[in-house]
Amino acid sequence: MQIHPQTLQNCIEQSLKNDEKAFRTIVESYQDMVYTLAFRLVCHQEEAKDVVQETFIRVWLHLHRYRHDMKFSTWVYAIATNICLDKLKSKKYRFDLGKADFTMIDQLISEEKADDKLLSSEMAEIIQALTNELRPKQKVVFALRFFEDLEVEEIVKITGMSAAKIKSNLFLARKYIREKLERQ
Repeated sequence: MQIHPQTLQNCIEQSLKNDEKAFRTIVESYQDMVYTLAFRLVCHQEEAKDVVQETFIRVWLHLHRYRHDMKFSTWVYAIATNICLDKLKSKKYRFDLGKADFTMIDQLISEEKADDKLLSSEMAEIIQALTNELRPKQKVVFALRFFEDLEVEEIVKITGMSAAKIKSNLFLARKYIREKLERQ
């Protein structure tokens, strides 16, 4: 659900005054976006739900730090991305492709004709599986650019990496995925 900029501004102002109803409006407006990103990065439904919950706890606790010169969605993406990166880098977190939850893939790809959707679904599942083999920063950059369709400038704001570093990670991620696809 898209929230009107003025409504968002009002919700932020009211949330800063501890208005839980206003904050609930923010959560309802951005939780699908955060869940989609988290699921693509951690590939597990329960882990993705945990990321959503932790993201909005941090949004609530740090809302006073939000700078209005940045899009609110970019700020929320940055928080969610950092939480996902921490999970991916954690020595305790190990991705097991056998336990991957691909049931949500169909919901994450665009609506198309039935045959095209089936092909897209199969390709999305393959690309998602290959994405999971990438290093954490490559995975985050690739997901933000290709799954979330964000521009490099916005990814810079989200990740704090330079545009050159992002382009380098994208190049390496694409190269890895392309090589794996060619071998299949």
